[in-house]
Amino acid sequence: MTSDLSVPAATRRMFDRRMSFVFAGNFVTLGIFFPFFPVWLGHKGLDGDEIGLILALQIGLRVLVCPPVLRQADRSRDRAHLLIAAAFASLVASLPFFQVEGWSPILLATLVLAAVWCPAIPLTDAIALSGVRRLGSDYGRSRLWGSISFIAANIAGGVLIGWLGVGRFPLVLCLAFLTAALVTLAAPRLGQPLKASPLPLAPPQEPWTPSPSLVQRLRRLGPAPDMKRLLPTLIGIALIQASHALLNGFASLQWAKLGYGAVEIGVFWAIGVVAEVMLFRLAAQPLRRFGIKAVLLASALVAAARWTLFTHDLGLVGFALLQTAHAMTFAAAHVSLQMLIGSSVAENRFGAAQGLSFALQTTLMAAATFGGGVLYQQGGAEAFYAMAAMALTAFVIIALSPQPQSAGEGGKTREPS
Repeated sequence: MTSDLSVPAATRRMFDRRMSFVFAGNFVTLGIFFPFFPVWLGHKGLDGDEIGLILALQIGLRVLVCPPVLRQADRSRDRAHLLIAAAFASLVASLPFFQVEGWSPILLATLVLAAVWCPAIPLTDAIALSGVRRLGSDYGRSRLWGSISFIAANIAGGVLIGWLGVGRFPLVLCLAFLTAALVTLAAPRLGQPLKASPLPLAPPQEPWTPSPSLVQRLRRLGPAPDMKRLLPTLIGIALIQASHALLNGFASLQWAKLGYGAVEIGVFWAIGVVAEVMLFRLAAQPLRRFGIKAVLLASALVAAARWTLFTHDLGLVGFALLQTAHAMTFAAAHVSLQMLIGSSVAENRFGAAQGLSFALQTTLMAAATFGGGVLYQQGGAEAFYAMAAMALTAFVIIALSPQPQSAGEGGKTREPS
């Protein structure tokens, strides 16, 4: 990864502060939506199957919508403009939840919100990586504020909804999107890269024909040449992240079955977030020392061990210690992904890379959540062995993947405005 050594330290610090602010604002919405939206759906009278279908369909729409939007962002004058547009569109899209009744209207409102909201986090990552490339900023130290904001929103949202009632969830959600929209106005404006990368920036253009063949259509749906060389590693990272499906969906239930109360379960989750934040704070040094591939291999192995141990009752202290592994299984893999994109992809292709990674992770996470749920219903905690198998598969794929190569991009640095 390259950066202009002449960039003033004050410029770099200002960029980092603004990105920290933007990450924090965007994760407020995640911290409200994911824990409390299913609860609100139940409050509206939807049964488990209806709730599951709404959640699954909005995930599927995100996979379809997000990658092309991010590719378009690569061609825009500034990604920050699209981020701001997405944030305010999401605010508007949250308003119908005040009035919708019944499964079909709620589904429609959810799909509209998912379509305009889904690019927000990948766009924020892409802007942050431009700062890493141009200014030498520290991605992890900005990103950690997203995690802090997420857990703060969990707590504050729980207090507000407990006070106002579940029926007032749309108000809390709207306030979260208003916060995110206002905060994104502070997103740094870096513009497009001033010098193109020597890497191929797009698939070769095929001659136009009135009726392109099916093969040609399928080729256009696939990743561009500059993404294909990263595809095995991106799949490996997606498998590591998808192996968290049972943790996200069933860990609290499993802990409750073992006799742990709400306070203990809350402590377990908090320990994971604290470990995640610490890794984001310190990630730059191990990545420089050991390299992206080594860190990813370690992440996959730790994930396999973590899910294997999850099949046992480790006791209060044991589970508390096990939750510290979240630093390696989630945060290390995520930072490695961002550094892989930042060091191996042309800057004006960051959005496309984020979109491809988003599609892979979201698809595999959805499949793992569904399959893991079936396995958990049948075998309880032993379903975590399937998550361990996913992590080991990721280890093999990453081990066999080529070493990341530098994008070799240069060019004059532009300061954020």
